[in-house]
Amino acid sequence: MLLADGSPVSLDRLIDAVWGQHAPATAAKQIRNATSDLRRIHPEMGRMLARVGDGYQLHAEEGQLDSRRFIRQAAKARQLLQEGDSAEALGEFRSALSLWRGPALTGLATPALQAQVARLNELRLAVMEECVQLELAHGLHQSVVGELSVWVAEHPLRERLVAQLMLALYRSGAQARALNLYEQTRQTLRSELGVSPGPELQEIHRYILVNDQLSPGHDLSSSLWRNNLPAGTVHFAGRLREQRFLRESVRAHAGKAAAPPTSAAGADLTSPASAAAPTTSPTSPSAAAVSALVAIDGMPGVGKTALAVHTAHQLTDDYPDAQLFVDMRAWTVDDRPLDAATALGVLLSGLGVTPGAIPAGLEERSAIWRRMLADRRVLILLDNVADTRQILPLLPGTPGCLTIVTSRYRLTDLMPTDHLTLQELSSDEGRALFRTIAGDKRTLSEREAVDDVVGICGHLPLAIRLAATKLRHRPSWTVSYLASRLATGRQRLATLDTEDGGLTEAFRQSYQGLAPEQRRVFRLLGQLPGDLIDVGNVAGLAGLPPVHTDLLLESLVDAHLLHAMTPGRYRMHELLHAYAAELAGELGKLVDGRLIGSASKPHALPLPLPLPLPLPLELPVPAQSREHFVAQSSGEGFSEGEPPRRQIPAVCSIP
Repeated sequence: MLLADGSPVSLDRLIDAVWGQHAPATAAKQIRNATSDLRRIHPEMGRMLARVGDGYQLHAEEGQLDSRRFIRQAAKARQLLQEGDSAEALGEFRSALSLWRGPALTGLATPALQAQVARLNELRLAVMEECVQLELAHGLHQSVVGELSVWVAEHPLRERLVAQLMLALYRSGAQARALNLYEQTRQTLRSELGVSPGPELQEIHRYILVNDQLSPGHDLSSSLWRNNLPAGTVHFAGRLREQRFLRESVRAHAGKAAAPPTSAAGADLTSPASAAAPTTSPTSPSAAAVSALVAIDGMPGVGKTALAVHTAHQLTDDYPDAQLFVDMRAWTVDDRPLDAATALGVLLSGLGVTPGAIPAGLEERSAIWRRMLADRRVLILLDNVADTRQILPLLPGTPGCLTIVTSRYRLTDLMPTDHLTLQELSSDEGRALFRTIAGDKRTLSEREAVDDVVGICGHLPLAIRLAATKLRHRPSWTVSYLASRLATGRQRLATLDTEDGGLTEAFRQSYQGLAPEQRRVFRLLGQLPGDLIDVGNVAGLAGLPPVHTDLLLESLVDAHLLHAMTPGRYRMHELLHAYAAELAGELGKLVDGRLIGSASKPHALPLPLPLPLPLPLELPVPAQSREHFVAQSSGEGFSEGEPPRRQIPAVCSIP
């Protein structure tokens, strides 16, 4: 009747509970005699006992039934926990558990009661697990080891209790006992149930394996990597404002600077035309509560990696536990971008985690990675990033770490604590970089020629480096001669190429990353003056609606292949413009040789091209686009039998 918790209990149910299938003929009479004796021996209980039909009902007062008090106190503890009062919650859990003196209804083995007994014992175990989980969170590891050991001995197949005991043992310094307990449990589960440990138990086992190698007292210098940053650029010059901004913003985020950074997140700090100091604008009111994340983007060759590596070396003292570098290979020649799971495997292995302790799944690897970084100060440089999705699982989840990300694209869906868009060097910075690499002997005597070279290179760091390196290895050249070789677009790109591809290869990587329609518009831009690009001209040349053309041009801005000047007007970097014109010219030469005799019939081009294009290609020549382009360029049409002009391929649908 107590187990019925105030509900009526029939006479048949009472008989079944007492005798089961072996009830005597006098069972009903004996039940009634027992209730009468109960009223006589315990008058107070007699007042709570009432006859209902052929059965009985026991009305317990509030607080008189210990099972009801237990359930109520456990519910109160959970409510306190939800309200954030974990200390009071822990007290309520322990108070509830103290009501127990052993298993429910010890000594009563009646089958009819087993379901109720099992329910009560399961409630007790569940509350016990909740209580222990809270105690572990409060760091009370050693105090729960003894109690948990007893519970695990009584319930060796209850995996959550085993997991909690393993964690308590590990955090008490008994790693070997914790790992041995896992092995014993694994064997027991296999032999008795034919199953393997569940996800929670496996996760705790993996956690212990990993943190045994990388525990709070572990010296990271004993791992495979402590600092695998690339060597700093020997001839690094300029970028003083950007370096100061990055250092101050990162240190301000970490609470190490007295003043906030001197630039707004996302500001274009490097515009040569801008001399005014930018203003401060915090990116998030809760920025200090998350790991610092700095995103650096810009056009190919603008020096993103060089600045990121240089800054990372300057910040090593602020992040003493480790400084890690991973090339995500988004723009690496003949290589696929590194996926997040592979990158995490590389990072975990580099920090000394044994292969057997690295899980196969992305989420599991990310969880271990973030736990390893908790309570540590680690700098992570993720270079050459394709998009936000590629790196999200790699970002630390707690304060104390710094992640620097570089990309050729604006990662618009990433929420960095600070953002920096690199543009070209100023004239002074470009001149200093050129002299640093080429040496002073010739540069000091030809100052104007140095300025010419820097200007022809469009103040782009990669181009300036390549030009200065070329001069350094040509003792017979003067700076003026180098400037003359760079004066024409085609020879300019050839002079700035190297065995590894040089500037053309850097541009080609970005070009290959574009969609076919973006590539077509990019080539078209090579037919227009680089500083006179507007939506109307491009739309007319491409034969596309202005709205759609605007979307394509804005996508090139996001890829840092165009600069947005004012709404609807754009500027293309001189060297990118030369590259786009060269692409269109190469295609023009090829089509001139294949379309003579017919300007309207599509032609297949099965021959190999010196361009990154899929073959064979179909090259339809749209009549409307051809007529528009000819009218715009010369005012003349085609005479009968005249081959199409070289510019026509720029408007063909070539991917």
